[in-house]
This record gives sequence, C-alpha cells and structure tokens, in this order.
Amino acid sequence: MPFKSPYDWPSIFRFYQSHPIRGIERVTENSFERVFRIEHTIGFVRVRAMVGKPHLKVRILCGDPEIRFEVVRRVRKMFDTDSDPMLIAKNCARSPLLARLCDRFPGLKLPRGWDAFETAICSILGQLVSAEQRSSLIGQLVHNYGEEIVDPLSTEKMHLFPNPEILSTADLRAVKTTIVRREAIREFSRRVLSGAISLSESQDPIAFRKALLEIKGLGPWSAEYISLRAIGDPDAFPKTDLILKRVLELDPELDLDCIKPWRSYAAIYLWKEFAQTLSKSKKEKRP
Repeated sequence: MPFKSPYDWPSIFRFYQSHPIRGIERVTENSFERVFRIEHTIGFVRVRAMVGKPHLKVRILCGDPEIRFEVVRRVRKMFDTDSDPMLIAKNCARSPLLARLCDRFPGLKLPRGWDAFETAICSILGQLVSAEQRSSLIGQLVHNYGEEIVDPLSTEKMHLFPNPEILSTADLRAVKTTIVRREAIREFSRRVLSGAISLSESQDPIAFRKALLEIKGLGPWSAEYISLRAIGDPDAFPKTDLILKRVLELDPELDLDCIKPWRSYAAIYLWKEFAQTLSKSKKEKRP
C-alpha cells in the first residue's frame, strides 16, 4: 500500500499503541492487528511498515475476496495514506509556529478509526479520563456487549464491537462510567439507527457537529474530536482540549483561520509538540 513521503510511521503507530480496543485489536512491537466483520464476513487484518520503502504491508484474511477492497479503503483511512504532506506543509507555512513544527516533524499523519460508529463510542468513553481508564472502559464495553468470535489467524477468542442495535437498548451497567455517558452512548446509537445522525464521510461536518451537540453529555470537545477521528474532517479543531487550550492561551496570536481547511493537522502538530511539556507543567503547579 503506497503513500507519499514524508510519512511519520512511528508517530501514527504510537497512537494506535496507546489507543488499543481491547478484545478487538492487538498492537505488537511493529504491527497493528484487528478482527472485523464487514457485512456477513469475519476477517483479520495486519498492518506493518516496510523498512526503507514508501509502502505499508497489509495482510488480509477473510472468506470473501470482494471484502478486501473495503478493508484496504479502511486501512488507507486509518493510516492517512492518501493525504499530501507537501500540500499540508504548504498551508501550515502560513503560520510561523506551525511552519517550524512541520520542519521539525515532517510527515505527521492524522490517525482515524476503523469504523465511524466504533470510533465515536470510544471517544465518548474517553472524555475526561486517562488513556489507561479509556482503554479499560472500552474493554468492558466490548467484553460485555460485543459478540464473541474466533480470530481467523490465531483461533483465539476475540470480540466484535457492539453495534448500534445492541447499544441503543443496553443498560451498560457493566461499563464503569457515569450515568450521563451511558445515556449519551444509548442516545447516540438510537440517532444513528434512526438516521438523525449520519456517519457518512461526505456530509457537511458543521451539520454533523451540530447534531452531536444535541445529545446530552456531548460538548464541543466531543463534537470536534469525533468529527476529526470518526468522519475524517480535516478542519476539525477541538480547541477546548486541555493541551490545545493552553497552547492558544500561551500564544494568543496563533492564527488557525489562515490554514483552513487543514486545522486537524494543526491539532496533530500542536499535540506532538506540547502534549508532554504542558501536561508536565500543569502537574508541577498543583499544590
């Protein structure tokens, strides 16, 4: 699977290492793996980088050969192989700070989820909790409400992510999150089923975020973050995110309007540069 260079594989791979969906995905030292169901076909996919070559190596196991095209489409989306790093860098060059970050970290990519519904639910569970807590909550959801299957490669017991039909009516008591988030998951699932919320990548992202904000428990951060990760809006920017908010406070002259419609990549670069330093400085200031 080819991509345009530069391509920062280590950074996008670290994202999936820190955001695994327990029971569905496995991230080894050098590969990303997961089980899936597309239509009625259960399968397995593994993604690795090819050393010294502008390609990702993808292994697919499934009973229906036609499904492979959809698997490839999803992998390309997840690993952002179709974006043009030179075009993004050219637009980011309009901002002095972002221009410096593009030079320092060439080829940063925008990691997305395998499935828009799955990604949105994981984002809801990840609100205001640590990465470890997020992973635990998602694991509880998958283990208790996802269908158990057999991994086509290893024959180990794995799970499929619970679908909207299941989550729209489940009590979700097995997931140790707040009552508000449980209801937000149920309501989001109901609206997806009814068509009130579309998960199409070609829709108006502003209308999508507006629809999300109508659900109790989903605020501006959730709407922007889900738009960024689930439907791949390249201009989503969760400015209420702790790190991004602090960056904007420290640099009030940072003009993000000048790089539209690529503000999602601005978020990726700012997280890359400031996540550790600003998080550390906040902890050090606590009494």
